[in-house]
Amino acid sequence: MVSAPLNTWAVLRFALSYPDGRHLDRFHELFESVPGTLEELQALYIDLFEAGLPQPRCPLLESAWLLNRRAGDVVLENKLFYQHFGLELDGRAAPDHLLTQLEFLAWLDHCLAAGNPDADSLERARAEFLDRHMQHWVGKAARLARNAGGGCYAEILEAVAAEGET
Repeated sequence: MVSAPLNTWAVLRFALSYPDGRHLDRFHELFESVPGTLEELQALYIDLFEAGLPQPRCPLLESAWLLNRRAGDVVLENKLFYQHFGLELDGRAAPDHLLTQLEFLAWLDHCLAAGNPDADSLERARAEFLDRHMQHWVGKAARLARNAGGGCYAEILEAVAAEGET
């Protein structure tokens, strides 16, 4: 059996997806601040990332963090990145949602690991995407999650921000 390299972006995407039993078990191994039950973990996730008016306490949409660009422009630019590099998304996925952005970065790393002959272009795309679409807001989201008592989710967002800076 050939062992594939770990795709950090895919791991982070899984960690920030809606939690199930796999999340609870793994989070208990990795973090100190994890709710005791799956229902409590799901409630924390919903409270931080999904519920609230006019938006959740810690929105995972890039457009929610922008003050100087129109949301439609940001969404379109994300979609164009994905299309240019061959990532087909579910039509229901918000292009500027962090989970979608992490999926794109995981896709780029998958293409690199598969030996794509245009590795330089893929690496430049990753660096530009991180610069234009993640570095300006994920660290802020991590701090907000930390201040909102986000526990393990704050730590995961901090890991996303740190990975995006390397």
